[in-house]
Amino acid sequence: MKMTKIAALITGLLILPGCVIHVGANGTSADVNIEEKLTLNSADIKTLEIDAGAGFLIVNGNKQATNIDVDADIYTTDDKDYELTLTRKGDKAVLVAKHSSVRISWGDSPKINVTVSVPDSIALDIDDGSGSIDVNNINSNVDIKDGSGSLNVKNIQGNLNIDDGSGSLEVANVSGDVEIEDGSGSMFVTDISGSVNVDDGSGEMVLHHIGGTVVIDDGSGSIEVKDAGGLRITESGSGGVNIKEIKGKVDVDS
Repeated sequence: MKMTKIAALITGLLILPGCVIHVGANGTSADVNIEEKLTLNSADIKTLEIDAGAGFLIVNGNKQATNIDVDADIYTTDDKDYELTLTRKGDKAVLVAKHSSVRISWGDSPKINVTVSVPDSIALDIDDGSGSIDVNNINSNVDIKDGSGSLNVKNIQGNLNIDDGSGSLEVANVSGDVEIEDGSGSMFVTDISGSVNVDDGSGEMVLHHIGGTVVIDDGSGSIEVKDAGGLRITESGSGGVNIKEIKGKVDVDS
């Protein structure tokens, strides 16, 4: 089961109301707003790797696109201690959007809100710290490792792998197989052509219209599975189980 690993070493620090802790140099608020744009020709690029910190992330696949385009809305401090780069490494493009170090911030904490337009044939490998993620219209495999924040993934023509710490999760219309390792938060998964494998810590789980077999290992929270090719629940934990319209074999460990 995935647990988000956040290590902090703070000695002799008094935390007061309204103080956002970011260990580092200056005690200031992230009240500097900067907008930046990046672009990279996508010829021969097979995968886009994204390393993002705090802030929302939106990735939209575009069939007509020939470039990877990034719009960044940056909230930072006076020292502008952040990294925003888009580079090519062989057949991969690498986008980094995060603050380089952390500090004690009185008020709003630093973040970078990122919107990416990418050719829909490019695979995605996303490592995100915190903030919502929306991924849409990708005709390739998608891998997402997310610390916290809501996660919405729709219209994927390929396999989908999600390693999520906390926050609500919605997945819809995936042509391949779906693997989800989730710490906590509600989960709604629908219209999956392949199989679905879920390892879940806590939170309500709803899975509808799954073409292949559903395999669930759950800690706590209700489970609803409707219209699936088969079902195997290795651990249901605590919470009710509601099963409907399973076409194949059903194996529930009570």
